Amino acid sequence: IYSASVVNSMEELAEQVARVLEVYGQPALVEQYLPGREFTVALLGNGDDLTVLPIVEMRFECLPEGVKPIYSYEAKWIWDQSTNPLDIFECPAKLDGVLQKKIEDICRRAYKVLRCRDWCRIDVRLDGSGEPNILELNPLPGILPNVEDNSCFPKAARAMGMNYKELINLVLDIAMKRYGLAVRSS
Repeated sequence: IYSASVVNSMEELAEQVARVLEVYGQPALVEQYLPGREFTVALLGNGDDLTVLPIVEMRFECLPEGVKPIYSYEAKWIWDQSTNPLDIFECPAKLDGVLQKKIEDICRRAYKVLRCRDWCRIDVRLDGSGEPNILELNPLPGILPNVEDNSCFPKAARAMGMNYKELINLVLDIAMKRYGLAVRSS
């Protein structure tokens, strides 16, 4: 069960941990807040044949006023609706070459060390010094086909010039190659 909350003091932290323990009956995970920009990175491939798609940035200024700058459950599933999509994503993200390389490198290393296969979407956030940190890996990323659904992996593929059908077929081809099966002809 997921319950995320940003706290601003040790007192608030103690209260939140106590609430998690009481309500869910399981340990609380406490993480340091990373105040920098947030990105999601789509990767395709295996081994040295790994492609990083255009990086997607979350633009928190479009969230409702007073909301913490976090890509939260509310941002993903309540405020962002296909009938009224949030203008929360920028793809490709506006990055200087050094930061883009750092983000791509940390994502490639995470993908490989965790032995991801075929595809994955990795969420990254910058710390107070501007260094990229992995938030999570999504080895089965969401892939909603409709543009208005704001699904990040297809958004990155479109920015690379790939339509939804091409994306799905490419993932299939990558998996077939990994299994030594004949890749279908286009």
